[in-house]
Amino acid sequence: MRVALFTSVSANIAGLASLTMPHRLAYCLHHGYSLVIDNRPYEHALASLNDIAELLDVYDLVWAMDADTVITNPAQRIETLPCLGPHMTVCEEGIVPWNYLNCGSVVWRNTQPCRDLCRDIVAAEKEWRQMACVWQTWLWKYLEHLGDTVTVAPLRAFNSCVWNRPGGGDGPAGSHWQPGDFVYHPCGVFPMEERILWLQQTLSQVVR
Repeated sequence: MRVALFTSVSANIAGLASLTMPHRLAYCLHHGYSLVIDNRPYEHALASLNDIAELLDVYDLVWAMDADTVITNPAQRIETLPCLGPHMTVCEEGIVPWNYLNCGSVVWRNTQPCRDLCRDIVAAEKEWRQMACVWQTWLWKYLEHLGDTVTVAPLRAFNSCVWNRPGGGDGPAGSHWQPGDFVYHPCGVFPMEERILWLQQTLSQVVR
């Protein structure tokens, strides 16, 4: 099976990406995966799902990961997870009730429904640009209409979220991540300087 990890980066998160990308490369080299890093401004990267569709012409599986994720169980191969569905798989977020999914770690299989979904999301950009969490909110809105095209994996399957400001607002800090989990994702940690510190701590203490 040909597997690629796909990550978007930009100049605005260069400090963060410089921490996480070397470890991601080591993970890919260990398992024989490819690492694809796309450098473009965040507002353009949001609509980069056509790139995912094109990668699916080359790879059997594309694991799209935000730059602020850390693989904390590097022995685990992504394609062997039992929670993966037949097409696209995304995890529950579990931070605030108004945001069900977190698309910081998504698995796309080489299937026509995955290609169609990528292009449908791009085509709906005018709609999801107005939503609270852009296209992941759009995905939740239409989830029951998408059938088995989208599989929702449980908390901690391959995207364990961590936060100090739930939903970007006030509230108690929290974490779904536990030692042994596959992926650490401080998506709710603000400001960015603080998120980098949390990533540094995780990389130094967990990743070997």
